[in-house]
Amino acid sequence: MKSRAEVIEKARSIIAELQATHSLALRTLEGGSLYEEAAAMRLPKTVFSPPKIVIPCATETKEGGTIDPCLIVPSNLPLEFLPTHKAIAVGGQIRAIKRSFYALSSYMADEAWRAQGFWNGQPLPLLVSIRGQYKYLVKQKSYFFKYENYVGADIDQLSPMQPDERELRLGRYHAGSDLSDQLTIVVAEY
Repeated sequence: MKSRAEVIEKARSIIAELQATHSLALRTLEGGSLYEEAAAMRLPKTVFSPPKIVIPCATETKEGGTIDPCLIVPSNLPLEFLPTHKAIAVGGQIRAIKRSFYALSSYMADEAWRAQGFWNGQPLPLLVSIRGQYKYLVKQKSYFFKYENYVGADIDQLSPMQPDERELRLGRYHAGSDLSDQLTIVVAEY
């Protein structure tokens, strides 16, 4: 397993390579602002620790591929603050931004970022409802959710709750993935 310093150094070199052939600017093929398009869809999220605006979304690349889930982060964000991810891209590789099926709603993402507490040495997840049943766990500080056939869009817009520790111990909840093993981070200027 790589150390955190090795991961950061690898990310730094990947961004430098990509920046040599692509711009960091988040622009459409016609030169318009993809950030403005994302804002029109109400995708940008403000996070206060450290202060930044990120865009959890799906994207289409200029090469014709689709990336979902994707988290667009500002280029001035120190690499030490990047979440766990599978791949890195830069803004100049992106042609279009779409809503991700996996993305949590703005309300749920805000709740996930405000959540506090620990259980068994790990951050305490949020208990959320899908189809009226409070059985699903969303990790703290996450933007995406998937559990079997359920995705972020399936989560009911009801207040999340703190899971019961006894029920957690007995494994009576379903822990969803934050998709960090599939996440592509796009470093961009916007």
